[in-house]
Amino acid sequence: MSKCPKCGNPISPDEVICPFCGYEIEAEEVKEVFEEVYEERRPLKPPLTKIKLLFTSPREVFKDLAYYPENKGSLLILLTCATLSALTILVAFSHLNMKTSYLSYLSLFIGGFAANLILYLMLWLFLSFCYWVLTRMFYGKISFQRVSSFLGYAFITLVLANLLILILALVIVPQIPSETSMGADISTIIQIIFNVPPFNVYSYIFLPFLAGTGILYSYGIAEEFKTSFVKALIFSLFTAFLIILFFYAVLYF
Repeated sequence: MSKCPKCGNPISPDEVICPFCGYEIEAEEVKEVFEEVYEERRPLKPPLTKIKLLFTSPREVFKDLAYYPENKGSLLILLTCATLSALTILVAFSHLNMKTSYLSYLSLFIGGFAANLILYLMLWLFLSFCYWVLTRMFYGKISFQRVSSFLGYAFITLVLANLLILILALVIVPQIPSETSMGADISTIIQIIFNVPPFNVYSYIFLPFLAGTGILYSYGIAEEFKTSFVKALIFSLFTAFLIILFFYAVLYF
């Protein structure tokens, strides 16, 4: 048995109107009131298990998140993205034919990891805010925590994007003559790197995977609002399209 959020009297799980005070329990409150009942009937999966299931049973993952939003797995995904990005930076600088010590590479990795982690955290918060605003406009009340949880796990597509870019960097980045970068400052060196493949088409690789994030987010919307997956998918892809359009506008105009 659980308690009515208004009068505190015990009510059964199948009641959405309190028989004692007549309080009508909203959908959001139903989840909070009966979360203990849900946990007993359906044990929640740990974050690492959820991340694995994103590749095989994404609906199962977002069904859990719709009842118990959490961001432990989201942070693990962001840390993975930052690590892969930092490794890609190391690969890029290794093609400059510059004499560099192992300590310099370690510093470069730590600096690249920290910078990318901050960028991914900012991206996560920014996209969560955008999805939260649009979801409330189209569907109704939803907490920011739930949106950020859905989106954090949906960022697994960005892990795949970073992995692809790292593999391409290992395979096709050409050796850059040392005289090209000799005496150049760090901003010039970065420009040199981003003018060679695959870095010169980085956004064309990265942004489509951002649309994949929207596809996974639609599973969360379908579970949260008990709507059809097709409708949720159309909404999520439309939102992703607007965000990608915004990024292209910022990058190229």
